[in-house]
Amino acid sequence: MKSIQGILIACFLMAAILASIAFRARLIYRLLAVVLFLAATVFIFFPDLTTVIARSLGVGRGTDLLLYVSLIAGIHIVLLLYRRTRELEHKMTELVRAAAIRDAQMTPQS
Repeated sequence: MKSIQGILIACFLMAAILASIAFRARLIYRLLAVVLFLAATVFIFFPDLTTVIARSLGVGRGTDLLLYVSLIAGIHIVLLLYRRTRELEHKMTELVRAAAIRDAQMTPQS
């Protein structure tokens, strides 16, 4: 095993552990972290496998395939975060509106 392989595996293992801790209530996310760690480990030990998979999908190099997959995943994550932010903004607006109505009803009118 080359030293870079050990470093990469240690980094991916740490990321999987941190993801498992962060998503302790969500089993599906914890399983996804384990699957991604196992896939990364396989690709680290057998780097030519990405090229074989890429060529079978019509992509020239494994590096290009990983770049495309990473780009798609990144865009997906950004859209999920955007949606979550919009939901939180909507909830905050509803709470502030409810608090304003409650406060307006509590104040004595002269």
